[in-house]
Amino acid sequence: MSKAGAPTMGTFRARWARCLGLDRNPLRRAVDRVETFVRLTVLILLLAGVPAGLFVAGRMSDQVFLQQARAQRSSDRQVTAVLTQPAPTVGTVDPYSSVQTTWANARWMAPNGTAHSGQVLVAAGAPRGTTARVWIDAAGAITDPPVGHRDVMAEVAVTVMVTGITLILLLLGAEALAVRSLDHRRFSAWDAEWRATGPQWTDYRT
Repeated sequence: MSKAGAPTMGTFRARWARCLGLDRNPLRRAVDRVETFVRLTVLILLLAGVPAGLFVAGRMSDQVFLQQARAQRSSDRQVTAVLTQPAPTVGTVDPYSSVQTTWANARWMAPNGTAHSGQVLVAAGAPRGTTARVWIDAAGAITDPPVGHRDVMAEVAVTVMVTGITLILLLLGAEALAVRSLDHRRFSAWDAEWRATGPQWTDYRT
């Protein structure tokens, strides 16, 4: 048996209805009900619409980045470049291997048989004739390695995060603008009612 005065389920419901503006308070105006509708709509969109938007954004970005990765893999090739001169003896320490690396001039052959030259990244102090595996595009120019699975997942994660922040800001901004407009109407109605009833109240007091 519950204690006397303990809140009941009906009390909780009444409180929530009053907080949400869903009670039958005769003092509530039409603008108050519209504001309640706006706030509830934004809340529902935040709880359901944003997750759905994130899911769609994740699926679409995953497909786009995967297609780009496949296109890059189909067009790019890995070839062997040969140094045409010794590499500088001082370079930059590779954070992954602690080996000093530097750029040096090299030559390589494209898949179509044309010769190309340029700078490739090799170990510092590598002698002339040292070989290095490099990635080239369809034109034979040096390019970045193809995008891997981790890179795709990172791009998808960034896209989902940016999409989520954007959706939340848009919804909250739209709610703020709507509430501001409703407040303007509410204040205008109050002013109109005061102009109509104020003189009567003043006469009554005097």
